[in-house]
Amino acid sequence: MNKKIIALMLTAAMALGCTCAGGETARHERVYVVADPEGNVKSVTDSIRLENPDEAAELTDRTGLKEIRNAGGKETFTLDGETITWKAEGKSITYQGTSDKTPAVLPVVTLTLDGEKISAAELKEKTGEAVLTVTYKTEGQAPALAVSALPLPEKGISALKTENATVLTEMDRPVLVGWAVPNSDEALHLPVSFSASFHADHADLGWMMTVSTSDPLAAACREITTKIGDTDLNAEMDGLTQALTALLMGQEMPATEGKLKPVTDKLNELNKGLKDLDDGALQVSAGAKELADGASALNTGLGTLKKNNEALNGGATQIFNSILAAANEKIAASGLAEAGITLPALTAENYAEVLKGAAEQLNPEALKAAAEARVEAEVRKQVAANEGKIREGVQEAAKARVLEAVLKAAGFEMTAEKYAAALKTGLVKEEQAAKVNAAVEAQMQSQEVLDQVEAAVKEKTEELVKENTEAYLAKDPTVTEKLAQAQAAGEQLNALKEQLDQMNTFVTGLKTYTEGVDQAADGAKKVSDGAAALSAGAATLQESGTKTLKDSLTTAERNAAMMLLPVVQSYGADALKAWNSLQETLADTGYDLRTEGTVTDTAYIIRTDLK
Repeated sequence: MNKKIIALMLTAAMALGCTCAGGETARHERVYVVADPEGNVKSVTDSIRLENPDEAAELTDRTGLKEIRNAGGKETFTLDGETITWKAEGKSITYQGTSDKTPAVLPVVTLTLDGEKISAAELKEKTGEAVLTVTYKTEGQAPALAVSALPLPEKGISALKTENATVLTEMDRPVLVGWAVPNSDEALHLPVSFSASFHADHADLGWMMTVSTSDPLAAACREITTKIGDTDLNAEMDGLTQALTALLMGQEMPATEGKLKPVTDKLNELNKGLKDLDDGALQVSAGAKELADGASALNTGLGTLKKNNEALNGGATQIFNSILAAANEKIAASGLAEAGITLPALTAENYAEVLKGAAEQLNPEALKAAAEARVEAEVRKQVAANEGKIREGVQEAAKARVLEAVLKAAGFEMTAEKYAAALKTGLVKEEQAAKVNAAVEAQMQSQEVLDQVEAAVKEKTEELVKENTEAYLAKDPTVTEKLAQAQAAGEQLNALKEQLDQMNTFVTGLKTYTEGVDQAADGAKKVSDGAAALSAGAATLQESGTKTLKDSLTTAERNAAMMLLPVVQSYGADALKAWNSLQETLADTGYDLRTEGTVTDTAYIIRTDLK
């Protein structure tokens, strides 16, 4: 079960990992850490894989690691300062090394029993009300996603309550899974720890596994930056603040640029139309015309929004489909096909059922057995092709044994080799040799010997199949690696389903919003159509209609600005500050040195020994 938990967690780093642009070299860094509950490092092993899509003869990288070794083959390297050059010979390279550098994130596990701090070893010997808290101490300022899994004992824990965590069941054993975003901006209100309280009765807690990475945040930042293009978010925020301030003061909103301009232009147009409508209502015909124009402007604005509804819904659907397409690409590259699992293309209608069913199929033992069976089948074909040589060798050995038995029965105590030598030197007479040969040939054709030969051939064949299968699996690390990737895909599928569920909720909510816009636009059209009929009562309209309409709308605008301005100034500013800070802190989130022009993803896999 432990291997499956680790494999599922590692998918967090794969599911949201960075995608390499064309022409760039992919570099995958996995930092394996063993630590104690206080977050003190016992050992660090950094594993780096350099992809070689162009099959280059040499691969160059930057590293500060020590005790470097090739973990994936026999290719050699040279080290010149921080520059390491591999004789790749067209292959990808996986190498490992150690470092004294402090990992970016380290879990800290605190246990209390009845309010008193206690160790996991002491907890095993006691009973009471326990609280387990997991925080994360960090090196640097970059925020990171951290997911921790702690297998719980089958007995000794009851009345379990969690905060920012949940309990999953793997092979009938509960696992406490919690998450946090250490170093995240306080304004975002993201969790930085998780905890669980429970009644402990000699509870045995052994270890916890944590996966942490900043790469999903960095990938999201790159995606958002691409979407907003040249938009100046600071300028947009300043313009929005100025517009709401002017609206609160009853003034014309200042000219703005960027994405806010259509909104301020329309609102200024609407407010001016209301003022003109009220002034013009003093003159019967002019007032009626102004009213019609103002209503027409309102209808035009809402009509424009209505026209954009289809594009808005289509855009959301396109984003959803893009995410589905990206998900299908990741699934194709995840190793599922090598594990014998083929999935149909994910759609908005089938993704939930397909991903759930696929995750349930990822049984590690079955996958391993399937891989061994495929290798054994191929080896058996090769051994079968050499059955003639095997049979020849077995028959020669059997004939030697039969010869020695015949010689012994004839009173000659000698081996087959000595008998052959005696024949050459003439010590054995021809008539004796003929009798011996006849006796040997007769026994070789006996059913007993034939059965022995056949059994020996089968035994030798199975022995060669087993030896060659084990040798192939032992010398080909990609078999184990691919199985691990296939196993890890289970957690990736679960995380992917959750992401798609969130996007599906967004698309559904957006459809509800656009339906509301349609209804508002229909109502605005009715107002515009009825404006012409009000021309005859313009004077009365000015007193009880236009003035009231102007005052009501401007009051509504002021009230809206009064509510929105503090939000923009507080939460909006905080969010923009957090965005700017995030951009800066995510500039370099690797553990080892990074090479310019190389896209690197880094994930920390941390085992915390609680005792």
